[in-house]
Amino acid sequence: MDREEGGEGGLMIENMKIAIVGAGETSVLAAKTFSRVYPVIVFDTDHSKKSMFDENGIAFTDQADKLANADIFLLTGSKSLIYSLDVLSEQCKIVGQYMKKGSVIIFEAPVYPGTTEQVCIPLLEQHSGFVVEKEFFVGYVPSAWHSSGEQRKMGGMCKVIAGQSNPVTNYLADLFAPIHDGGLYKAKAISIAEAAQVLEIAQKEVNIALLNEVALTLNQQGIDMQDVLETASKKRGFIKFEPNLLGEDTISVQGAEQYWCRAEKKGRQVAQRIIKNLIQNEVVIHQSRITVLGISAGKGKSGTPEAGVLELVKELQEYGMEVQVADSKLDFEKVECAGGIMLTKQEELLPGDSVILAVPHEEYRKAGWKLIERLLERDEGYVFDVKSILGRNEKPEKVTLWRI
Repeated sequence: MDREEGGEGGLMIENMKIAIVGAGETSVLAAKTFSRVYPVIVFDTDHSKKSMFDENGIAFTDQADKLANADIFLLTGSKSLIYSLDVLSEQCKIVGQYMKKGSVIIFEAPVYPGTTEQVCIPLLEQHSGFVVEKEFFVGYVPSAWHSSGEQRKMGGMCKVIAGQSNPVTNYLADLFAPIHDGGLYKAKAISIAEAAQVLEIAQKEVNIALLNEVALTLNQQGIDMQDVLETASKKRGFIKFEPNLLGEDTISVQGAEQYWCRAEKKGRQVAQRIIKNLIQNEVVIHQSRITVLGISAGKGKSGTPEAGVLELVKELQEYGMEVQVADSKLDFEKVECAGGIMLTKQEELLPGDSVILAVPHEEYRKAGWKLIERLLERDEGYVFDVKSILGRNEKPEKVTLWRI
């Protein structure tokens, strides 16, 4: 396969057009990165996702026939638990219907080893009528899209690439070289790259799960977890992870449902700790109003609510509290209800007894205690800073701060 020279079904790198199939947070980062060098269009059947690409100047379509002009297809994954093999299969069906001879299909979603070659390629062949390695080509590039600032912070992270054959892998190297300065690593096989991504996810989730348990235990003892992490980071060999009590509660690897156990949710436990703390301070729960700031950790305006935050809110409501929820990142005109939770515009939030800072959006970091004080009656009350972003030294005298 000599992709530089073209030929029947061939494609010269400088002339290619890239279609990113599936809209999500990783899709925005991928599109922004690719568009620095190549023409890019993003496809998703959900038209409501268009806004997060419009605000970044990226072409978006919900019309599948627009994919017919693409030469390369990048099928992105999602951190959402609703992303499954059904969705991946549907993406393969759509791409198969509109791809042309010589197309390159690149998968990046976390999948169980073997999924790309045993599930995705047969679907592409079925719906396109083409033969893999003769009329189209397939690669796997584990998702790792970061901003340039994040890449510098991580020391120029190496990007893993894998193709069905050495020529495909080399072609992927030529594709990614102009947009990734952290170096490329050519995996020996697609299944090896898939397994490496699963291992990376497992390591991260296991470490975060461990720190979640440690954080809750230390909190019971009155020990600040952030102080412990700061101290431990001075130790040689310490690998820094942070708790994520209200984040995703499952290792999301497509095709691996029977291999991975569902991790215990922490939102309910955090809610119960908050209720216990308020009762110990003689707050009448069923007469109390509490404000939750942040429900989605996504960077776009239509982000998926965090499972742990949803559980936290529902648990507080079951105890009879009046819970008002706001999120500075969500476009209120398009999101009136998130995961069954009604949202309130930030300027319409009423003062209450307590505030939970659940997701550390940059707006909340900048506003700091000024925002929190406005949401407390008589400038006093209880603040639960789950991600420990509020400065303890600036805490108002009448406010009681609880953080992990």
